[in-house]
Amino acid sequence: MQTGPQTLTCKFHVLLNLGVQFLFLALGTCFANPQESLPSVPGAQVETLQAALKAFQDNRFDDALRGLTLAEQEQPSSAQIRNLRGIVLVRLRRNSEAAEEYREATRLDPSLEDAYKNLGFLEWTEHHLESARVKLQRALELAPDDSFAHYYLGRVQLDAGLYESAFQELDRSGIAWPADPQFLMEATNGYLVLRRQEKAREVIARLSTMQLSDSEAAVFTRLLISARDNATAIDVLRRLIERQNPAGPRWARVDLALSYLMAGNYEKAAAQSQMSIEAQQFARAPGEEAASAWSVIGIAKARIGQSDAAVDAFRHAAKLDSHREEHWLNLTRELMESNRFAEAISAAQEALRSNPESYALHLRLGAAYLSSDRYSESESVFRRLVAAGDPLPTSYVGLAQVLLRTGRAEEAVSELAAAGKKLGPNFLISYFQGLALDRAARPAEAISAFQDAIRLNPGSSEAHLGLGKTELLVGHNNEAIAELQKCLRLSPGNLQAKRLLSQAYRRAGDIQAASRYSHETTEKEPTPQNDLLGDFILPEWQSPPEPAGQ
Repeated sequence: MQTGPQTLTCKFHVLLNLGVQFLFLALGTCFANPQESLPSVPGAQVETLQAALKAFQDNRFDDALRGLTLAEQEQPSSAQIRNLRGIVLVRLRRNSEAAEEYREATRLDPSLEDAYKNLGFLEWTEHHLESARVKLQRALELAPDDSFAHYYLGRVQLDAGLYESAFQELDRSGIAWPADPQFLMEATNGYLVLRRQEKAREVIARLSTMQLSDSEAAVFTRLLISARDNATAIDVLRRLIERQNPAGPRWARVDLALSYLMAGNYEKAAAQSQMSIEAQQFARAPGEEAASAWSVIGIAKARIGQSDAAVDAFRHAAKLDSHREEHWLNLTRELMESNRFAEAISAAQEALRSNPESYALHLRLGAAYLSSDRYSESESVFRRLVAAGDPLPTSYVGLAQVLLRTGRAEEAVSELAAAGKKLGPNFLISYFQGLALDRAARPAEAISAFQDAIRLNPGSSEAHLGLGKTELLVGHNNEAIAELQKCLRLSPGNLQAKRLLSQAYRRAGDIQAASRYSHETTEKEPTPQNDLLGDFILPEWQSPPEPAGQ
């Protein structure tokens, strides 16, 4: 049978296309056949390529590379052969050489979309995300409907935390997501960040059916907690504990206790932590892990109102791991919540002996002094923090409260003004500046400060209350009524707002409206808040130990 040049050209074109398609399938990727036309080639080159592709099919990658190298020598201007050599080099784990082949292919033929796509894929596997993004975007400029390029551009964006773009590209690809737990967990996290709860739950449902390693299960349970799917998190951890893996229960028991705590099941959280302590399953860092278990017990007991038991548990945690400020902060918080200020001061001082550089513990000591009316000591602590260049507003607020309680409103105004210049716009600074200016009999400036605070945090009932009170003071009855009503919408049980509303309506001549709030006018003034306690600090989630040999 005679074979003419045109027939050989077509045969070469089909063979090369089929070879590229096969190579992509072998790499587990999607592929769309290239449409480039090729020059006429002798039949010997067809045989060389056919032998190279057959060697690749048989997993004889060295032979495949030799054949493609010979073909490249015979056809040095062929971008497609360079592209094929890159694919084989990847299989030989010679990625840097593969990247050079792909780059040469794009130089020889800037319109060869496959080479950009392959190079982008390779850069993604090497976690060179910016370079991968550029190459895959170039591939899509050349072939806008390429599923492979859309899919891996989506993976690049996912790894980079650019979730909106990532999901757009993954959706455009039309490719089914693989049964890859790490990929699915990152996708879940992306949906949670974007607050797309329904999509997150869809991926969670798929992950729930998969067999996960200990490390994957650890990440998965934390995602479940973030998705507020506490029941599934608890189920996953309980199944892990039932495994006969001796390493599993040690870390999973602590995480299970934390899951119960996050789910609001405080009795079970405390019981699970107690079981971990009694089992002494803390092999890696006994003091630290046992301290975490005691910390969970302390938080759980505090939540159900068993303050003495909570304090006892927090003391155990602090004793076992005295260099972790979190345990001391939890202990001093519970002591202060129970009005045991002398003990809180003593505990904070003891904590600072173990953690002398802890900003949070110095702040807590200042707050404990403030709450026990030891203003001189409190002022000294807060001034040291301010002088040290505190980048947060908290110590300035603490100092302002000391000054306000000791009748130095003008000095408080000055300190807060300095803080505002240093820190820039800040809700707490503006709010307390409004309080200080009001106390200093500077109502017009106080109104402006409260308005700044509301712009920074429209949902603050306290700021609306402060503004409404000051507007009432200067006779702006309608403005006062509007702000106090906003306060009540945000905090319906606020007795002070109701008392002030009664006064405002009465001054405005609306006796009927005033009478609705008149029965609420006997409450005491609320105790000034200190904004220095915060909530309990949860122990860190545990992680399974690394497998041996890693």
